[in-house]
Amino acid sequence: MNKSQGERLTFWNIFNDEIVAHGKPFNIRKATTDHWYDVAIGNSNCHLSITLVNSESFIGLELYIDNNKDLFDALYKNKDDIESEANMTFDWQRLDDKKASRVLYKMLGLNFDDHSNYHKLMDAIIEKIVVMRTVFKGYISKISQL
Repeated sequence: MNKSQGERLTFWNIFNDEIVAHGKPFNIRKATTDHWYDVAIGNSNCHLSITLVNSESFIGLELYIDNNKDLFDALYKNKDDIESEANMTFDWQRLDDKKASRVLYKMLGLNFDDHSNYHKLMDAIIEKIVVMRTVFKGYISKISQL
């Protein structure tokens, strides 16, 4: 295991403890050395993902849409309302050359060499992921009924 893998495992183990401390607002995943942590949103076409990008000092919170450009386009039509309801500004990445699309929010401050802000970062991640799940789930369910 290299340093980055070890740091990711440490981060996710602490993160799982924080999820429990917050009353488990979403299911805990086994801590791994992966740079991502997925959170179900109740739809097989997409999920939320938390990504650790230490090289650029940020944590990505994203709605990952697998192979469904129609869903991305329908959500993008509601971009302003979604961002207003979530109180977040997203980077909308249709990724025309790939199967997947993503709607990304970046949180700065990740540094594997300094864990002093981990609890603050993790509190913010949990809060924002819960908001994203609620907002996106509402729009996805409206779109699915069309």
